[in-house]
Amino acid sequence: VGLYDLHKQQILNSGYLNVDETGIRVLDDEKKGKTHNGFYWVYHSQEVKASLFDYQPGRGREGPNSILEKYQGFLQTDGYSTYEKIGAKPGVIHLSCMAHARRYFIDARQDDAPLADHALKMFQQLYAIEARIKHLELKGEDKLRLRKEEAVPILKAMKQWLTEQYVK
Repeated sequence: VGLYDLHKQQILNSGYLNVDETGIRVLDDEKKGKTHNGFYWVYHSQEVKASLFDYQPGRGREGPNSILEKYQGFLQTDGYSTYEKIGAKPGVIHLSCMAHARRYFIDARQDDAPLADHALKMFQQLYAIEARIKHLELKGEDKLRLRKEEAVPILKAMKQWLTEQYVK
């Protein structure tokens, strides 16, 4: 077993992963001086404070499918459809990324600024709670308690508001 395999095992054994892919220009062996688009798929474990980088020549689901085939735990991703099937597997709890969700409301400001700004204010309230957690250096149960007391009511209000706005 090599170092890469041990590192991969350590990342995948954590119960919570952030996953995202990013495009990179890669020199093409077959065409001197030319490049093609490749992708780094990054698997980050906050628990072990480490990331696994996996290069793939494309953005298809083959790469993450092979890396995450036996993964069990929380999987937090952006809205890219490749993650949906992986996130639906038994033993995987698929979480969306609030930062990516927030971007849609920033984009929506050009069409309906008052509604978009209302949503962005709710996001700001959530970010303020996270900033306070960081400032107070809360850990474990204290962090969870504060989120339950303060963030959950905001999230419930956000869900209700979004449900009401969706039908309009």
